[in-house]
Amino acid sequence: MMSELVALPTLIFPTFAARINSDDGSLRIYDEVRRMYVSLTPEEWVRQHCIHWLAGQGYPLGRCSVERKVDASGMRYDVLWVDAEMKPYLLVECKSPDVKVTTDVLRQSAWYNLTLKAPYILLTNGMEAFCASVARDGVVDMIDQVPPYPAL
Repeated sequence: MMSELVALPTLIFPTFAARINSDDGSLRIYDEVRRMYVSLTPEEWVRQHCIHWLAGQGYPLGRCSVERKVDASGMRYDVLWVDAEMKPYLLVECKSPDVKVTTDVLRQSAWYNLTLKAPYILLTNGMEAFCASVARDGVVDMIDQVPPYPAL
């Protein structure tokens, strides 16, 4: 019955046992980081897949935060992983699968990162993904893959 309600695209990230419900009449997916069901939008579909993929790569869920304010400006990032010293490590910007990942998306993340100062940024719409390293002076270089989570 649920499959009739959901027509979500297959993404570049591995599938996982998503917990989806529609108890209140709207589709919701369980977010293990926020420990609650959230509205299942196309962007959230991408975000949850990306989080689960990174967790499978050794990124600990306990060091992850989702949709938090960057600063007093009210800007919100999608996903942020911090290292063992609780310093920003990987900033993730997720878009809906129908939104192209462009230099504007990179610019948006770089703007958030002026405050956060994460050394890595991952941009994805679930159909493609791009990772960049960000030097202390703000210079952004595209890299081939997401760096491993730093050893404890």
